[in-house]
Amino acid sequence: MFAPAIFADVSGPSAAAVFYLTLLFIFLTAIITTVATKWARDKCLKFFNGYHVTLERTRGQTIWGKLKVFSSGIEVTYDHPYVDSRGRKKTSFMVYGSETDTQVLSLFRYHDELDEHAQRARQKQVHATFNPGPMKRLWRGIRNFVNTLRDAFNAAIGAVVGQYQRLNPASAVFTQSNSVTQIGQTLIGKFAANAFEPLLEQYIGRSVILDVADPINPNNATQQFGGYLADYTQNFIAIFNVEHTTSAEIVLELPDVERGEALPPLPGPPPPGAPPVMLPMPLKSEHDLAVRIDGARVKIQNVGHEPVVVRKLEREGFEPLEFGMVLPPNAMLDLPARDARSGKLFVEVIRCLDVVAPRKYATVRHAGELVARTGFADEFDFLHLDSLPLVPRLWKGNESRDPDPEPAASDD
Repeated sequence: MFAPAIFADVSGPSAAAVFYLTLLFIFLTAIITTVATKWARDKCLKFFNGYHVTLERTRGQTIWGKLKVFSSGIEVTYDHPYVDSRGRKKTSFMVYGSETDTQVLSLFRYHDELDEHAQRARQKQVHATFNPGPMKRLWRGIRNFVNTLRDAFNAAIGAVVGQYQRLNPASAVFTQSNSVTQIGQTLIGKFAANAFEPLLEQYIGRSVILDVADPINPNNATQQFGGYLADYTQNFIAIFNVEHTTSAEIVLELPDVERGEALPPLPGPPPPGAPPVMLPMPLKSEHDLAVRIDGARVKIQNVGHEPVVVRKLEREGFEPLEFGMVLPPNAMLDLPARDARSGKLFVEVIRCLDVVAPRKYATVRHAGELVARTGFADEFDFLHLDSLPLVPRLWKGNESRDPDPEPAASDD
């Protein structure tokens, strides 16, 4: 007799309540997804955010200044405003996210070209990167786990949404099940932004050699940079060196020329197997630096195998002009010929620096060995097995993977 009264209180939520709850859920999820997408920045690019860097473009042009990283691209603020031939002042160079593959070849950071505050910040960053605490290790493990099972999570989200739609056909909100599934997959992707690759994961904090496409002949040649693998994402890869040392100091005297004939435009990359691009003969070449005149500009190209740092330009009667930019192999520095004529360019040859490069052009091709270079090993340069600079390894916990004793630091 009392059964109807008892069971009357056990009824589920009304259709209106379900509708509003699901609507609220989708609304909040969409907001979180949008905010995460707009605020998310590539982890490797964030390493260099706020630091003085050199950006090498895909055909060897170089830009230097302070880097700003955004979710939709990057901006390099020049050290000094640049005035073009038409009198227009330019203070920065912006690369949008869709242009990264066609504009950015590498980003370089050199310790000695940073101010004192930035040097301390970089040292802390390197130490924290190679000596993570237990919480960072746990978070990386969780993120790698989610990345490994990302397809399973995405399939589970789709199955849950589909099952709920079948059980609640009156819920109009879930008629757009594809949109709900996409929101969930986007959240999973932002939660695990890094692409988990076991082949690279084993070398986090260990010595590697990074192959980056040659700007002049990207289909047939690469430039190699040694360092310690700091991190990688789907789009970029970063290597650090603890110590940045100079192996040689040179002075390049620029020719007393204010203007010359314009050089032909640099052709596009040759097809695979074709010979490299042949550049016009330089006006002057010494210390592995080739000087050419291109109209009202002077172009200095690094034709050596090691990156160099252009410190400053001195010219009689004028204040020295500080640069502090990295010129990697085969890259070019453009200067106004009128302002650089008869000047002296102070350059330092280096071996160790920090590099961030797009994975479209950069690949970890070799594991590095902490061994000193010998005369016999020099005979095997054709194998591209050049030894890395000897720098202390800061990553803790690798002793079990590398039983050999750690060698002493060296400038070689």
